[in-house]
Amino acid sequence: MSPTSRSAPRAALLLVLLAAAAIVLGACVVAAPSVSAPAAPATVMPPTDTPAPSPTEPVEAAPKAPTGEMPTGVDADGNFYRGDPDARVKLVEWSDFECPYCARHATEVGPLLDEAYVATGKVQHVFRNLPLSFHPNAVPSAVAAYCAGQQDPALFWKMHDWLFANQSVWSSGQDAPAQFREQALALRADADKYDACVTAPETEAAINRDLSEGMQLQIAGTPAFYVNDWFLGGAYPFEAFQDAIIKAEQGIHPPPTPTPLPEGVAPYDADPSRPGMTYDGSPTRGEGDARLILVAFDDFKCEACLQHFKEIEPLLKSKYVDTGELREVFKFYPISAPHAAVASLCALEQGKFWEFHDLLFQEQANWTDGDRARMLEYGDQLKLDVAKLEECIADGRHQDQIENEGGLAQELGFFAAPSFVLIDTQANTGLPIQGATTPEQFEEAIQQLLNPPTPEPEPTPAPTPTP
Repeated sequence: MSPTSRSAPRAALLLVLLAAAAIVLGACVVAAPSVSAPAAPATVMPPTDTPAPSPTEPVEAAPKAPTGEMPTGVDADGNFYRGDPDARVKLVEWSDFECPYCARHATEVGPLLDEAYVATGKVQHVFRNLPLSFHPNAVPSAVAAYCAGQQDPALFWKMHDWLFANQSVWSSGQDAPAQFREQALALRADADKYDACVTAPETEAAINRDLSEGMQLQIAGTPAFYVNDWFLGGAYPFEAFQDAIIKAEQGIHPPPTPTPLPEGVAPYDADPSRPGMTYDGSPTRGEGDARLILVAFDDFKCEACLQHFKEIEPLLKSKYVDTGELREVFKFYPISAPHAAVASLCALEQGKFWEFHDLLFQEQANWTDGDRARMLEYGDQLKLDVAKLEECIADGRHQDQIENEGGLAQELGFFAAPSFVLIDTQANTGLPIQGATTPEQFEEAIQQLLNPPTPEPEPTPAPTPTP
């Protein structure tokens, strides 16, 4: 399996949703096409909520692994690594030093991975740059770490740790490159060599090489990781990396690449060969050519989701879905009810997803997640083939889809259910909606897309008087 095959369907959908939403939804997403020579930032990023140590002294992002210093070096492709280069498992990280989600990974999960796997020789950690265009200091910080590492690979990792630990300080500073230089020199980098590297065309080419290769892999956001050929897109918990590392150690590979979509088709388009489903296998209802699409990330057991079901779903269905103006696409954010999510996809196989969906919400107080007998009881109530439903629930065939959609929600910056992306397919614009809202607020969002304000024409400049 090629390294792009696992990420391509997720990345394609992520890019389509983000293009429609036309804004950044709180995650570090969408890579810039290229970089130019680093310069002082033109804008100032706000600090994060947590204060960081002073940028003038070398600090560590987290305690070192108890086994001491890890081996560091540069691989044959010019990428910085730490850990045993002969390790059976390679963890390749694509990251942006100014991305808060990358910092969260580096300061919270990274030290756990170092202690359990990198310092013990089981995993080689390789770093790749993916500086995003909307982070003004992303390129200068990548250049700073790269140039420190040109003198000693260990200096790259010290800069790496310092940049993430102090992100809230330098990202809000007036002259971040000066802070980077000061820190590199505090780590005993040679000033003349560092300064020459910062302006060298080879440095720009190295960062551009990473960007180009990241785009070829269709990596749509940071942080992103390959554990051998297992892809993780987002700031996942330690357990997700642990699961991928175990599979990689055992020589297990991801499933085969899905069949490519027809040309001009989006993953969330209705699939005419499978009524009630999109091309990516999500439940959908409404006219296939509806102008508006509502992509919902939902969970059957959350109270806010139940509120949406009771207060807003009837409005959407009667006023927009039944009239052909809007099509709903249901995606899972299984925070509280992953087992119920599996059961609902098994009901989808028998053409009864929405009936099962409605019943789960109506009966929300009367079932617990993982109660298979109750799920089968609901299936019998809806006249499903209960034997087929039980077989489907037991074999776990839908588990990957549910986990992937939960990860996609996080990549989009959604950290609560329900959350939505409302898309106008004609104008290729959209709006994110996070959390439960009132019917009035949902109606306002729909009307905002259907009837956007007409932009006022710019005044014609007065002609320049002839002298």
